[in-house]
Amino acid sequence: MNDAPSQTRHIRDIGIFAFTLLAIEFLDEFAFGAREAAWPLIRDDLGLTYVQIGLLLSVPNLVSSIVEPFLGILGDVWKRRVLILGGGVFFALALALTAISQSFWLLLLSFILFYPASGSFVSLSQATLMDTASDRHEHNMARWTLAGSLGVVTGPLALGAASMLNWGWRGLFGRSGVKRCCAGSHFCNSPT
Repeated sequence: MNDAPSQTRHIRDIGIFAFTLLAIEFLDEFAFGAREAAWPLIRDDLGLTYVQIGLLLSVPNLVSSIVEPFLGILGDVWKRRVLILGGGVFFALALALTAISQSFWLLLLSFILFYPASGSFVSLSQATLMDTASDRHEHNMARWTLAGSLGVVTGPLALGAASMLNWGWRGLFGRSGVKRCCAGSHFCNSPT
């Protein structure tokens, strides 16, 4: 008789855990969607040239292409949870650095940190979601895609709302960093 309540609690815990992983994907796409919509504001605020914008888009991708494969392999052979939490912390730090950036160089540093941190935080979260219910890959991938799509759409809308509230792009990135830390803290109490 004691097995039924504990099994029900376990199923509920798995549901909360899956929701947390989906929230990570939503927040990641939210931040990237807001950043893409904010480029004109960032350019004008920091006085960036198109060459600098090109470097901001390419250098972080190159660094991430080198770092992320090692993080993926490490996520399979070591403590995945530590890598996900670490990625979340560094992603929040990158968002905070983006919010306080007053120069091209600090913004470049924040983006270099941003990309591999996202890879660690989000890609390993996706792998973890797929591992929690191996018989429901398609269902979980559909949820993952929906969460990301909602984030991409919501990010630019939130940027518009932040602009109306006079927060600007900096306020939106600063608040996104706080949300990201909160999502990561829920991951600490996960059932796996």
